[in-house]
This record gives sequence, C-alpha cells and structure tokens, in this order.
Amino acid sequence: MVYRKFYNTGGNRLTPEERRQAQELGKWGEEKAVQYLKDNGYAILERNYRKGHLEIDIIAYYEGLLVVVEVKTRSSDTFMRPEEAVNHKKRVDLMRLANYYIKSHRMTEEVRFDIISIVTNAQGTDIEHIKDAFNNFHN
Repeated sequence: MVYRKFYNTGGNRLTPEERRQAQELGKWGEEKAVQYLKDNGYAILERNYRKGHLEIDIIAYYEGLLVVVEVKTRSSDTFMRPEEAVNHKKRVDLMRLANYYIKSHRMTEEVRFDIISIVTNAQGTDIEHIKDAFNNFHN
C-alpha cells in the first residue's frame, strides 16, 4: 500500500477571470457596506487600512466606539454564510492590526469588531450586520 502526503495545492484555485469577478464582487460589497454604515449613523474613518499583508476593510466611529468592520460578500450562501469565512486566524489578524491602528493614532475609544455579511444574487441582496461579532459566534 502506498501512502501519499497530500498538500493543499489550492484545488479550488480560480481562473484569472474568476479572480477578477470575485475582486469586483468584493469591492461592490464594500461599497454597499460603507453606504449601509453611513445610512445608519456611522462615520467612516478608514477604508482598506493596511499594514504589511494585513488589512481592515472599514474602520468607523459610532456612538463613542471605534468599530472595525470585516465585509464578506458572496453570490451564494449554499455552502456557508459569508461571515463563517472569518475564521480564528482572520480574527487574530484583525485584532492585531486594530491594536496597531489604535496605538499609532493614539486612540482611547473602546473597540468593537463587526462583520457585514452580504449575499447578492438574482433573487436580491441580503445585508446582515453582525455587531460585536467576535463575541457573538464561534467557528
């Protein structure tokens, strides 16, 4: 019997066209999320805040809180809800970058981590705002 070690070779790799479409969908979703937040009284402080390979989609201010928002947009939720893609590593990375942002901007506000989950398809667009997401669900 032959045993082989299987490595993650990216069996779900996207073609260049699929990658472009996914990026466009993500940008569209972030625009929708920003508009949603503004419509609900949030002040947008930063978009696509980066340090190294880490990125925060949106940093906003709302009722005395600094709100770090991860946006997940999908064209289907058949296999998993978009927010379920925010795994432990992503949460740790977001917290690390938020900590850097807070220190570098000498902020003292409390921080809340939210997820905006967007599913859009022929039936319409569903936007779900999960406030304090890191404390409200576990995956």
